Amino acid sequence: MPPIIGQDKDALLAVLAQAGLTDIRQIQPLADGLSNHNYHIETPTAHYVLRENADAADSFCSREQELFYWRHLAKAKLAPELLWVSGDQRYYLSEFIFAQSLPSLPIAHPFAPLMEDIEGRANLVTEKAISASGIDRLEQPQVPREPSMASCYLDLSLQNLSSKELSWKELESQCSAATFGLGEAHIEAWLQSNADIKGAADKQAWYQSERLALLEALTPNRAHSLLLQLLQQLREQATGPYHISITEQWQEYHAQLLAFAAVGNCEAWQSRLAQLLSIQTQIHGWTATLADCLVAAQFCHRDLNPHNLLLKDNQLYCIDFEYATTSHPLCELAVVLATHQLTPAQRYLLVRQYLAGHPGLTSDAIKAIPAAIEMYWVFAVYWALLMAAHTHGERQQEYFDWFDHFWPLISHAS
Repeated sequence: MPPIIGQDKDALLAVLAQAGLTDIRQIQPLADGLSNHNYHIETPTAHYVLRENADAADSFCSREQELFYWRHLAKAKLAPELLWVSGDQRYYLSEFIFAQSLPSLPIAHPFAPLMEDIEGRANLVTEKAISASGIDRLEQPQVPREPSMASCYLDLSLQNLSSKELSWKELESQCSAATFGLGEAHIEAWLQSNADIKGAADKQAWYQSERLALLEALTPNRAHSLLLQLLQQLREQATGPYHISITEQWQEYHAQLLAFAAVGNCEAWQSRLAQLLSIQTQIHGWTATLADCLVAAQFCHRDLNPHNLLLKDNQLYCIDFEYATTSHPLCELAVVLATHQLTPAQRYLLVRQYLAGHPGLTSDAIKAIPAAIEMYWVFAVYWALLMAAHTHGERQQEYFDWFDHFWPLISHAS
């Protein structure tokens, strides 16, 4: 018999019987998503995942749309196979993928003896680059778990690299647009310092031809390469009949919030709505920036955080297609940059390799990446407040906590 998992045990066994599974050896709760509940189901012959959809999430997604893309990606071998859906679409049964760990890389850097000298030069050039960019450190939000400028360099200098293997979920982290910009400036400064120290006769040629190879030699793992492979595979998928732009998504979420505000809500909810209303001008600017660099929309999963990715046989598989649709290509890149623990070098490589020759973006789309990251966190706080409007008590407070966690990751949030 399955271990006792609370009052839901009998209900889950009944659901599994509907799916044709009766000889159940174990029901093990998996780490919950923020909206839904998942269970690892073991029978004598196979392993499965049973997902129970949260009622509150129904307001965010069309189950028909979610299932359309899940089945499409499963056929493309980019998602687990979907085996059964309950008549009310509350439960999904899919294959269980035994995820593997991400190994670290042994790094043999050809310039290792010069690292200390490079650090001093790079820090000086970085200060100048940051000053020229107009970034005011005093205006940056206090973001939990984000690296300082010093740790950004340590990530590059081999001193922070671990030899242990990581589960993909352990890559979870948060990166704001401001931190992304600082990392970009730091990498450019570091590369320029490397060119100076090498004494290259043609610095520009060295800078163009060897910078990516040099950065690859400094990466602690291949997370960025696996993510790039997945992103390139996803953008080749058929778009299907569903579509929403970043601007339309924001307008849809905003209309829902205003509807809840009109019927009244608690003071804690209203105060957070006021915070959102205070940054509407910035949101207008970010959405306009993203619209300007768009050439053609593509299929987008739109929630490629580490908890929705499984690594097996050097390939990433996607799960959770509640937000999948046709949309802006930078949606995919932004969520990966915003939620994965990548070094500045890895972000630099991923951005340029993803954008190289991208048919759906203008040649200067790199300038819109900060706006895309901003909008990812904007959607996160909209999501948290909308979920709070659908819930009460302790569960509502959890969504308020998520709002408060995400809010500092948005620029100009206070």
